[in-house]
Amino acid sequence: MTNTGHSSSTVQVRFWEAWNVNCGGELMGVDMLLLDFQATMMPATVNVNRLAAYMPNLKAG
Repeated sequence: MTNTGHSSSTVQVRFWEAWNVNCGGELMGVDMLLLDFQATMMPATVNVNRLAAYMPNLKAG
């Protein structure tokens, strides 16, 4: 593997909660758009079962 000198980190551009309006407004998770060092936009989702572990680290940047 060649080291290009770039970090593999991503920046979270936007995130929003996904609610199921058909089930009484139940929270399903958090949807995000991530941006890497090459300006590649990637969608991501954190399921409601994992939100407690990841929510403290989620902040738009």
